[in-house]
Amino acid sequence: MTRRHISGKRADKPERPRKVTAWAAWTDYRNDESVCADIPSGGDIPTALFFPADYSVGMANLGYHYIYRKLRELGVNAERFFASPIPYRSVEDDTLLERFGIIMGGVAYEGDVPVFAGWLRNGGVHPSRRERAANGAQLVGVGGAITYINPLSLSEIADFIVLGDALPVLPHIVEALRSNRERDKILSRLAEHGSILVPSIHMNSGGSSPLYIGKSAVSEEYGYGSFVTPRSAFGDTLLAELQRGCARGCKYCVLPSCFSPMRQRSAALAAEDIKRAAGRVKFSQVGLVTPEAGDYRELDKLLDAIESLGKGVSFASLRVDRMTKRIVRSLTGGGRHSLTIAPETGNDELRASCGKGFTNDEIISVLAMAKDEGVASAKLYFMIGLPGEDEGDVLSIADLCGMIRRETGLRVAAAVSPFVPKPGTAWSESEWAGERALRDKYSLLKSSREERGVTFQYNSVNDASSEYLLSWASQSVSKMIAEGVPLKNIKNIPRDAGRNETISELRRLGFDAVASAASIE
Repeated sequence: MTRRHISGKRADKPERPRKVTAWAAWTDYRNDESVCADIPSGGDIPTALFFPADYSVGMANLGYHYIYRKLRELGVNAERFFASPIPYRSVEDDTLLERFGIIMGGVAYEGDVPVFAGWLRNGGVHPSRRERAANGAQLVGVGGAITYINPLSLSEIADFIVLGDALPVLPHIVEALRSNRERDKILSRLAEHGSILVPSIHMNSGGSSPLYIGKSAVSEEYGYGSFVTPRSAFGDTLLAELQRGCARGCKYCVLPSCFSPMRQRSAALAAEDIKRAAGRVKFSQVGLVTPEAGDYRELDKLLDAIESLGKGVSFASLRVDRMTKRIVRSLTGGGRHSLTIAPETGNDELRASCGKGFTNDEIISVLAMAKDEGVASAKLYFMIGLPGEDEGDVLSIADLCGMIRRETGLRVAAAVSPFVPKPGTAWSESEWAGERALRDKYSLLKSSREERGVTFQYNSVNDASSEYLLSWASQSVSKMIAEGVPLKNIKNIPRDAGRNETISELRRLGFDAVASAASIE
């Protein structure tokens, strides 16, 4: 098969898509890309593969790398699109979006849903699946992390939705697209797969066979990124997957309930992939993609292999009760002098109720060890509005940050976000605090004395309100998004009514594992 070299921080608020002028092109981006694997060129079924964020964020997403590579290997002429900086031309050939009859998107976060709808609209593609069907317009498919949790927010936008792990489903999608020319026949064929939700079929009152969220083993074929580029949010980093799912039980988190069971890739296979990539492209560090690096059974063995190649390492997540000198030395040895942990709260009892059993004393002890190993600063993630939280718990956040600063000497940056109950989690039934209460909690925390060397970042209450709405979005909410209704107007609908509608519809579709975890009396 003829092949050619394909050249080439998640922002909290991705740039607004803008119209493309005649001169806009991805040339500089393509020139900066290094390809890590043999990726076929050309093919049939011209497909726009969209990521609803900036190029730097999309190229730091391992799942997006996987889907692009698999489509190309299946002979599909997939080309990459991003929300910015050039939203309606493809990275590969600067092809205009209007040339593609199939559009596929990867939606990871709730806030990506309106971004995706807005990108379609601004690119001349109606966000409503009903409008596109009536006019014989493009076929739009969606997958991504949000489909494990609540796919209903996409049900009036996408013609088909891949539920769960997409790689095993792609051959069925490609076969359906190749074997049929009529829209209805394509959708009927797609609906035959139990992990593909076709709203025009499954959302009818008559219903259909129960659907399921597909979960596959950690891939032996795909375990590392398809590209390395300095324009990625992580810089010239090779992404390497170690684990999916999580064996822990944090009550606020979707990972244990929606993405488990835990599946790990062997260190020998991961090391082999990293070595192979190192012989092909240049990169300074390996980014280990795993919910919790300390839970990876063969971590020390893999770190030895990475260091033997002269590469640094970065971790997607680190937990206090699994932090070791070996892990910290891997960070500092690669030139990184900051680490990130998530205490969630400054109160030991409230933290334990979240599912995290480590104490403030353990946090300080671990960070003091990290300081001795060359770490200079720590970023801490906290939540407010947790179930059972009182004013003292809110103030304990500032108290813990002050203690860490005084007792370890580390610079401390605290990021504080509102708690949002999610479908499928142990706390899905918990009441959301609401905007007024959250603003009051922020004001209380800001009134506490901030120490020198400690800084706070407060994530938007408005964004948290939108996240809550989109986390529990029903089909009716999806319809409003597709029609272009602003989120601030959608928020006016009764929250519990929308949540109950979502729970009822998820149950009807067979999502018992998700729906049964949440109910509102």
